[in-house]
Amino acid sequence: MTKLELAYVLDYIGLCFLLCLALLSVVSFGTYRTKMDREKVSPYECGFLPFSESRYPFEVQFYIIAIIFLLFDIEVLYLIPLLSSLLLLNNIVLINVFLFFFLIMVGVIYEISRNIICFSDN
Repeated sequence: MTKLELAYVLDYIGLCFLLCLALLSVVSFGTYRTKMDREKVSPYECGFLPFSESRYPFEVQFYIIAIIFLLFDIEVLYLIPLLSSLLLLNNIVLINVFLFFFLIMVGVIYEISRNIICFSDN
């Protein structure tokens, strides 16, 4: 495929993308309805008033635990290929990987020292 043919293909793909985007925009603005009635804006649509508040505050601690879980999940994703190809890696890569794990461990020690992971109400 020559550069000219590749340019035509890329132009065609870009034109199709823009056409789809324009079509979706026209359809979304054309079908938007702003009519809201009392039942739609009420918190429940089952016919009775709510017994208590429907929105409770969510503990920030759960977000922190989720972020820590994702961090260690990414660490495991780095660890599995490292263990499978440990003999094939050079020293620079090993130093970078161990630096990464060292920084993760420093972060965990910092979180433990600041009582971020603790779930007590103290």
